Amino acid sequence: MPTWSQAPLFQSLSPAQVEHLASISSTKALEEGQILFMEDAPCTGFFVLMEGAIQLTRVSTTPGAHPTLAVILPVQSFAEAAMFGGEAFPATATALKPTRVQHFPKANVLAAMAQEPALALAIIHAQAVWLRKLTQKVESLSSSDSQERLRRWLNDQLPVNLFFKLPLTKKALAASLGMTPETLSRALRTMQDEGLIEVRGNSILRLKLR
Repeated sequence: MPTWSQAPLFQSLSPAQVEHLASISSTKALEEGQILFMEDAPCTGFFVLMEGAIQLTRVSTTPGAHPTLAVILPVQSFAEAAMFGGEAFPATATALKPTRVQHFPKANVLAAMAQEPALALAIIHAQAVWLRKLTQKVESLSSSDSQERLRRWLNDQLPVNLFFKLPLTKKALAASLGMTPETLSRALRTMQDEGLIEVRGNSILRLKLR
Protein backbone atom coordinates (compact mmCIF):
# COMPACT_ATOMS: atom_id res chain seq x y z
CA MET A 1 0.00 0.00 0.00
CA PRO A 2 1.32 3.49 -0.82
CA THR A 3 2.50 5.70 2.04
CA TRP A 4 -0.24 8.29 1.48
CA SER A 5 -2.93 5.64 2.07
CA GLN A 6 -1.95 5.64 5.78
CA ALA A 7 -3.62 9.05 6.21
CA PRO A 8 -6.75 8.90 8.39
CA LEU A 9 -8.74 10.16 5.41
CA PHE A 10 -8.27 6.82 3.64
CA GLN A 11 -8.52 4.34 6.52
CA SER A 12 -12.00 3.16 5.57
CA LEU A 13 -11.17 2.58 1.90
CA SER A 14 -10.73 -0.77 0.21
CA PRO A 15 -7.53 -1.73 -1.67
CA ALA A 16 -9.41 -1.22 -4.93
CA GLN A 17 -10.44 2.30 -3.93
CA VAL A 18 -6.87 3.12 -2.91
CA GLU A 19 -5.66 1.82 -6.27
CA HIS A 20 -8.22 4.03 -8.00
CA LEU A 21 -6.96 7.11 -6.15
CA ALA A 22 -3.37 6.17 -6.97
CA SER A 23 -4.24 6.21 -10.66
CA ILE A 24 -5.63 9.77 -10.53
CA SER A 25 -2.98 11.35 -8.27
CA SER A 26 0.67 12.30 -8.58
CA THR A 27 3.71 12.86 -6.34
CA LYS A 28 5.37 16.25 -5.95
CA ALA A 29 8.72 17.00 -4.29
CA LEU A 30 9.41 20.34 -2.58
CA GLU A 31 12.62 21.93 -1.37
CA GLU A 32 12.86 23.66 2.00
CA GLY A 33 11.12 27.03 1.78
CA GLN A 34 9.28 26.20 -1.45
CA ILE A 35 5.62 27.21 -1.60
CA LEU A 36 3.13 24.48 -2.51
CA PHE A 37 0.19 26.85 -2.92
CA MET A 38 -0.68 30.44 -2.06
CA GLU A 39 -3.57 31.81 -0.05
CA ASP A 40 -6.45 32.83 -2.36
CA ALA A 41 -4.98 30.90 -5.31
CA PRO A 42 -7.52 28.72 -7.17
CA CYS A 43 -7.85 25.32 -5.53
CA THR A 44 -6.30 22.54 -7.60
CA GLY A 45 -7.19 19.69 -5.23
CA PHE A 46 -5.96 18.38 -1.91
CA PHE A 47 -2.72 16.82 -0.69
CA VAL A 48 -1.30 14.17 1.61
CA LEU A 49 2.08 14.79 3.23
CA MET A 50 4.31 11.72 3.00
CA GLU A 51 7.68 13.16 4.07
CA GLY A 52 8.85 16.45 5.55
CA ALA A 53 6.65 19.17 7.05
CA ILE A 54 4.23 21.78 5.70
CA GLN A 55 3.38 25.06 7.42
CA LEU A 56 -0.04 26.61 6.75
CA THR A 57 -0.15 30.38 7.25
CA ARG A 58 -2.56 33.24 6.56
CA VAL A 59 -1.96 36.90 5.95
CA SER A 60 -2.80 38.93 9.06
CA THR A 61 -4.26 42.40 9.39
CA THR A 62 -0.95 43.21 11.11
CA PRO A 63 1.54 44.24 8.39
CA GLY A 64 4.13 41.53 7.79
CA ALA A 65 2.48 39.00 10.11
CA HIS A 66 1.62 35.51 8.88
CA PRO A 67 -0.10 33.55 11.67
CA THR A 68 0.45 29.80 11.61
CA LEU A 69 -2.78 27.83 11.29
CA ALA A 70 -1.12 24.44 11.49
CA VAL A 71 2.06 22.49 10.87
CA ILE A 72 1.29 19.35 8.86
CA LEU A 73 3.37 16.26 9.61
CA PRO A 74 3.37 12.82 7.94
CA VAL A 75 1.02 11.18 7.18
CA GLN A 76 -1.73 13.82 7.09
CA SER A 77 -4.07 15.15 4.45
CA PHE A 78 -4.75 18.85 4.02
CA ALA A 79 -6.64 21.35 1.84
CA GLU A 80 -9.64 19.03 1.40
CA ALA A 81 -12.06 21.75 2.53
CA ALA A 82 -10.94 24.06 -0.26
CA MET A 83 -12.54 21.70 -2.78
CA PHE A 84 -15.98 22.23 -1.25
CA GLY A 85 -15.95 25.51 0.63
CA GLY A 86 -14.84 27.80 -2.19
CA GLU A 87 -12.70 28.22 -5.24
CA ALA A 88 -9.50 29.26 -3.48
CA PHE A 89 -6.99 27.89 -0.99
CA PRO A 90 -7.62 29.47 2.43
CA ALA A 91 -3.94 29.55 3.42
CA THR A 92 -0.39 29.45 2.09
CA ALA A 93 1.43 26.11 2.32
CA THR A 94 5.22 26.21 2.63
CA ALA A 95 7.69 23.33 2.98
CA LEU A 96 9.67 23.56 6.22
CA LYS A 97 12.17 20.94 5.03
CA PRO A 98 12.61 18.72 1.96
CA THR A 99 9.10 17.38 1.47
CA ARG A 100 7.06 14.95 -0.62
CA VAL A 101 3.31 15.25 -1.08
CA GLN A 102 0.71 13.34 -3.06
CA HIS A 103 -1.58 15.64 -5.06
CA PHE A 104 -5.20 14.63 -5.68
CA PRO A 105 -6.65 16.88 -8.43
CA LYS A 106 -10.03 18.42 -7.69
CA ALA A 107 -11.87 17.30 -10.84
CA ASN A 108 -10.59 13.72 -10.54
CA VAL A 109 -11.49 13.48 -6.86
CA LEU A 110 -15.01 14.85 -7.31
CA ALA A 111 -15.60 12.34 -10.10
CA ALA A 112 -14.28 9.50 -7.91
CA MET A 113 -16.50 10.61 -5.02
CA ALA A 114 -19.54 10.48 -7.29
CA GLN A 115 -18.65 6.89 -8.14
CA GLU A 116 -17.56 5.84 -4.62
CA PRO A 117 -19.90 6.87 -1.75
CA ALA A 118 -17.41 5.44 0.78
CA LEU A 119 -14.78 7.89 -0.45
CA ALA A 120 -17.22 10.78 -0.09
CA LEU A 121 -18.02 9.70 3.49
CA ALA A 122 -14.32 9.39 4.34
CA ILE A 123 -13.61 12.93 3.16
CA ILE A 124 -16.62 14.31 5.03
CA HIS A 125 -15.38 12.57 8.18
CA ALA A 126 -11.89 14.03 7.67
CA GLN A 127 -13.41 17.51 7.47
CA ALA A 128 -15.26 16.98 10.74
CA VAL A 129 -12.04 15.84 12.44
CA TRP A 130 -10.09 18.81 11.02
CA LEU A 131 -12.74 21.27 12.21
CA ARG A 132 -12.69 19.73 15.68
CA LYS A 133 -8.88 20.02 15.82
CA LEU A 134 -9.00 23.68 14.79
CA THR A 135 -11.65 24.37 17.44
CA GLN A 136 -9.53 22.64 20.08
CA LYS A 137 -6.48 24.63 19.00
CA VAL A 138 -8.34 27.93 19.29
CA GLU A 139 -9.57 26.94 22.75
CA SER A 140 -6.07 25.86 23.77
CA LEU A 141 -4.45 29.08 22.54
CA SER A 142 -6.99 31.21 24.39
CA SER A 143 -7.29 29.25 27.63
CA SER A 144 -3.77 28.05 28.47
CA ASP A 145 -0.34 29.62 28.84
CA SER A 146 2.57 28.84 26.55
CA GLN A 147 4.17 26.36 28.96
CA GLU A 148 0.97 24.34 29.17
CA ARG A 149 0.58 24.29 25.37
CA LEU A 150 4.12 22.95 25.04
CA ARG A 151 3.46 20.28 27.67
CA ARG A 152 0.37 19.13 25.80
CA TRP A 153 2.26 18.94 22.51
CA LEU A 154 5.09 16.94 24.08
CA ASN A 155 2.58 14.62 25.75
CA ASP A 156 0.97 13.92 22.37
CA GLN A 157 4.17 13.56 20.35
CA LEU A 158 7.00 12.17 22.49
CA PRO A 159 7.51 8.59 23.70
CA VAL A 160 8.79 8.18 27.28
CA ASN A 161 12.51 7.59 27.86
CA LEU A 162 13.45 7.78 24.19
CA PHE A 163 15.21 10.59 22.33
CA PHE A 164 12.83 12.11 19.82
CA LYS A 165 14.11 14.27 16.97
CA LEU A 166 11.76 17.19 16.44
CA PRO A 167 10.07 16.80 13.03
CA LEU A 168 10.23 20.57 12.47
CA THR A 169 12.44 23.45 13.49
CA LYS A 170 11.99 25.04 16.89
CA LYS A 171 10.92 28.24 15.11
CA ALA A 172 8.13 26.35 13.31
CA LEU A 173 7.13 24.54 16.48
CA ALA A 174 6.90 27.85 18.32
CA ALA A 175 4.70 29.29 15.58
CA SER A 176 2.37 26.28 15.64
CA LEU A 177 1.96 26.67 19.42
CA GLY A 178 1.34 30.41 19.27
CA MET A 179 4.69 31.23 20.89
CA THR A 180 7.79 33.18 19.96
CA PRO A 181 11.03 31.18 19.53
CA GLU A 182 12.41 32.92 22.63
CA THR A 183 9.40 31.86 24.71
CA LEU A 184 9.74 28.28 23.47
CA SER A 185 13.43 28.20 24.40
CA ARG A 186 12.65 29.48 27.90
CA ALA A 187 9.86 26.93 28.32
CA LEU A 188 12.15 24.08 27.26
CA ARG A 189 14.84 25.25 29.67
CA THR A 190 12.30 25.44 32.49
CA MET A 191 11.06 21.91 31.80
CA GLN A 192 14.64 20.64 31.63
CA ASP A 193 15.44 22.33 34.96
CA GLU A 194 12.38 20.60 36.43
CA GLY A 195 13.68 17.20 35.28
CA LEU A 196 10.82 16.63 32.85
CA ILE A 197 12.85 16.53 29.65
CA GLU A 198 16.44 16.55 28.40
CA VAL A 199 17.23 18.64 25.33
CA ARG A 200 20.10 17.81 22.97
CA GLY A 201 20.16 20.09 19.96
CA ASN A 202 17.02 19.36 17.97
CA SER A 203 16.22 16.20 19.95
CA ILE A 204 14.30 15.86 23.20
CA LEU A 205 14.31 13.03 25.72
CA ARG A 206 10.99 12.85 27.52
CA LEU A 207 11.64 11.76 31.11
CA LYS A 208 8.17 12.37 32.51
CA LEU A 209 5.26 14.67 31.87
CA ARG A 210 1.90 15.04 33.50
